[in-house]
Amino acid sequence: MIERALLGALLLTLPAAAQETDLTAVLGQPVLALAQRPEMTLTLRFSTGGYRSALAARLRDPGPPVALAEERYFHGYGCQAEGCRQGGAFLAYDLREERVFLLLLEQGRVRLSVPPNPRDWPVALRPALLPFSPALSEAIGGR
Repeated sequence: MIERALLGALLLTLPAAAQETDLTAVLGQPVLALAQRPEMTLTLRFSTGGYRSALAARLRDPGPPVALAEERYFHGYGCQAEGCRQGGAFLAYDLREERVFLLLLEQGRVRLSVPPNPRDWPVALRPALLPFSPALSEAIGGR
């Protein structure tokens, strides 16, 4: 009887553990792999509005592989050959709070920021954001 209860408890926790393992599979992959995760797609769909096509293009651009900050923030970016300022997308996901962080740059301007206030971004993403946009890296913080 106890063995059945333990087995049931194990089976109930298995999907969450498997999902976490699946998310770690994007480490070392292009940022597009992170964007295509089920954890991301709904938020990206609703938060990108008229920038959906531009974001999709930038997420396919070259950039460093997805990495993990503080064992919690999956992050990566893609940029046009002319540089991130001319066209780039930075994407991060907070595993603990299940939150998405997104920046879309076009022609030297921020076109889309989720969340919009840089102070709502976690300081832990500052080093990851630095090569993408040094100025924005300095602006984030408070979380």
